[in-house]
Amino acid sequence: MFTYKKIKASDMNLRVLNQIGFTSPMRDIELINVPGRDGELIMDNGRYHSVVRSIPCRIEARRDNIEQLMNRIHNWLGTDHKYHDFLWHNDLDFVYKAKIEGQIESQRVLSRLSLIDINLRIHPIKYLRSSLREREIKNGSVIVNTQALEAKPMIRIVGSGNITLQIGDQRVILENLPEGCIIDSETQTITNLAQTTTLFSHMRSYPFPKLISGNNKLTWNANHMQVFIAPRLGALV
Repeated sequence: MFTYKKIKASDMNLRVLNQIGFTSPMRDIELINVPGRDGELIMDNGRYHSVVRSIPCRIEARRDNIEQLMNRIHNWLGTDHKYHDFLWHNDLDFVYKAKIEGQIESQRVLSRLSLIDINLRIHPIKYLRSSLREREIKNGSVIVNTQALEAKPMIRIVGSGNITLQIGDQRVILENLPEGCIIDSETQTITNLAQTTTLFSHMRSYPFPKLISGNNKLTWNANHMQVFIAPRLGALV
């Protein structure tokens, strides 16, 4: 069973059938042919492709008219084309990001029974739910990335002036920061605390910080600042 757009499939009298296929995300690489060289060079673009999965389900009308119930389901699933949180009820430690792919087609087979295939485009990374909550970090603290993938955290810094944040071997250098900032390594953005203005001119370092698998020690040079972080630990779907 699953939850999508904060609605449980069971609340829509939707039941997932057993024949579900699982495809792992594919790494985005390019094979380059070089004259005179055997084989190909591999250029890694540093990302994974999303995956498309089909979820076969049946719709069981109890008190509702089957056509009305199918219409409710179509409107629940197909009214926008954005990514939403998606929860598998047998994998509740993680949050998936998914959107409906293509058209939604259902077929009535009995007066109170219909079949439907729900096609989802799923973001290649699923996120440990406990790691999505922001928490304050003290100077010298260690964050443990328990997953095999590098994590792309969201970091909120409250403080002003010249700040250097050290995360393991990585350094985030901020100059003349007005009041603080939010650094989002996933979207590659840095904004003010209200998230209304970009602050790229205050960031003197690149790339955006990541949390490697294992231990990540965080230190900084300013006693007056506070650091909050949502680690966003993730695994391949």
